[in-house]
Amino acid sequence: MIPTGIPGVDELLGGLPRGELVIIAGGPGTGKTMFSAGFIYWGAAKYGEKGVYVSLAEDKETFITNMRRVGYDFRGLEGRGLFHFIDALTLMEAGTAELLEAIIEDVVSFGPQRLVIDSLSALAQGMREPRELRVFLHSLFSKIMRGLGCTTILIEEVPVGEARIGYGFEEFVASAVIILEKDMVDDKFLRRMRIEKLRGMPVPNNRACYTLGAGFIAFPPYKTPVLESPKTPEPVPDPPGRYSSGIRDLDGIMGGYPKGSTILLEIDPRITRDQYRMLIWPHTANFLLNRRPAITIPGIGSSPRDIEAFYRSYAIPEEERALARHLIVSEAAGRSPPDIIIPYDPDEGAASLVDRIEEAAEDLMERAGSPPIIAVSMDSLEFNYGHDDSLKITSSIAAWTRRNNGLSLLLDKSTHPELTRRVAPTSSAHLRLTRRHGCLLLYGVKPRTNLFAVKVETEKGYYETRLIPIT
Repeated sequence: MIPTGIPGVDELLGGLPRGELVIIAGGPGTGKTMFSAGFIYWGAAKYGEKGVYVSLAEDKETFITNMRRVGYDFRGLEGRGLFHFIDALTLMEAGTAELLEAIIEDVVSFGPQRLVIDSLSALAQGMREPRELRVFLHSLFSKIMRGLGCTTILIEEVPVGEARIGYGFEEFVASAVIILEKDMVDDKFLRRMRIEKLRGMPVPNNRACYTLGAGFIAFPPYKTPVLESPKTPEPVPDPPGRYSSGIRDLDGIMGGYPKGSTILLEIDPRITRDQYRMLIWPHTANFLLNRRPAITIPGIGSSPRDIEAFYRSYAIPEEERALARHLIVSEAAGRSPPDIIIPYDPDEGAASLVDRIEEAAEDLMERAGSPPIIAVSMDSLEFNYGHDDSLKITSSIAAWTRRNNGLSLLLDKSTHPELTRRVAPTSSAHLRLTRRHGCLLLYGVKPRTNLFAVKVETEKGYYETRLIPIT
């Protein structure tokens, strides 16, 4: 196998068959050229492997200029003797035989490990009969791929409205076939890749989301990375007159949260707690690291152990921990819970829980000199109090937040649509977290936004949640 070097692709596929034929197919604007250019670019930049790009779609200067916009510096690779561009548009005028001879001569002379032909569809249009295409592919196999051990990508256009790939024979001789497609999530634009064939390699996940904004980036099924000894992250500053979410990318999208507002985060029921908490935890962590209080009502079944996992993940210092309170059902809180744990008994009624929340909020506000964030898992309320009382509790929290210029975050697992429907109009912002092909996707319902893939990075020694636009 040869690593593509394209971010996310090797994690998904394990690479591509070395010295074999690979077909990249898709409709107009799906990113076929970007994927193929990334294969050449990262092969040279990361592994020092020579690459040749044969184009019947655009000239060299247009190609290099377009690729520079996404960070692919082909001019620099060319200067280092790692990249060669063949403008097949001009060669096509001489005829098929001359084109084939010129490509083979150029490629053999340069000696690449990677080759792209963009595209087979355009090449076929210049041929008089299908037999010429078969001759071209046979020569490509025998003289380039087999002779040089050169991994070759053929780009193919899939006409709009058709499912058939190419000309009905090349996909059978290819060792890998990857289809790039456009899709929709609600009314949001999504890109996805489909692994139709990968000879000799099992592919547990044959679909994945991808984006083109900074070159081709694929998103394998989401996995939270593990840091053995995470560092304390630098607190994210508040946007002017607002609160930070603790996620820089989300602040850039939303402009921060208005003071006194309630934010609704609707979560697809298929998403696990371990998956969505890296979107939730930064909110609370950033409040504490900015020396502001935080109050939480964690999800069903939470215990002090889950609270400790949060503090450990963000290495929250003891001084900042003292500014937090976590309300947990008495049975789960244990006999001697830490001071920051407030046990509560659902049998005492919704008013009792509201009193506990407000007492803790006012006490912490007096100590810290600023209002808290109140993060509430609505599935826990619904389970312990039922629909009507859950509405009373969230309405009371929203009212207290508004009066005191705090921030409320309501986490809704979407298991009770009626509750979601009634809470949504009172929220200042409504975000939705969903999942496609294992990729976590976030978007704004109010205000409306495009799709963003959720990713967690650890390069700086701490957990940093990133939102990558799907473009």
